[in-house]
Amino acid sequence: MIYQKDNYYHVFNRGCNKGKIFFTESDYNNLLSKIKLTKNTYKIEVIAYCLLPNHYHLMLYQASNKPISDWLRDLFNGYAQRFNRKYDRSGTIFERTAKPKLIISDKYLIDGIHYIHSNPFKHGMVDNPDDWKFSSLSEYLNNNNVFVSKRIVGNYFYQDYTYQTSFQEYIESNKFKEELD
Repeated sequence: MIYQKDNYYHVFNRGCNKGKIFFTESDYNNLLSKIKLTKNTYKIEVIAYCLLPNHYHLMLYQASNKPISDWLRDLFNGYAQRFNRKYDRSGTIFERTAKPKLIISDKYLIDGIHYIHSNPFKHGMVDNPDDWKFSSLSEYLNNNNVFVSKRIVGNYFYQDYTYQTSFQEYIESNKFKEELD
C-alpha cells in the first residue's frame, strides 16, 4: 500500500507464530514512549491505539507526505532490537510488516476506533474495556490527553452524543465480536 497524505489508516500486526510481543508492563510503556516521542517527527496523528500481548492496533492519520510506513519501520525496528536484547533472543518478533487498511468512510473510522478499544474485552483479557491500561480508550472516555489526537472527538461527537455513548452502543450491539472488513 502507498500511504498518502490526509488519509486515515488502521494498522495492525501480531507476533511471529502468534507469539507475544509484550511480556511486561515496561515493554508496553517502552513502545508507547517511542510512539509519543516520534509521531510528531513524521507528522503522524495517533487517533486510537491498543497494545495486547501478541498484537497491536493503531488508527493513524498521515498529516504530511512522509509515509506512515517510514515511521512504522523505524518505530518497530527499534522496538524489536530492544526486545531482542532484553530477552536475549534474535530474529523477527513480528509475523510480517504492519498490515494497513485505508479508511474510506466515516462509519469505518468510528467502528474501527470502537473495534480497537474493545479488543481486550473481545479477547477476554478484561471484564470492562476501560480496565485495559494499554489502550487510548481512557483518553476518549475521560477526555484527558496523553498523546491521542482529538480530531475525531471534535468532528464526530458532541454534547448530546458523546464518544462514551457511541462506544457503549457498540459494545451493547455485540459488534465487537465481528471482524472489521
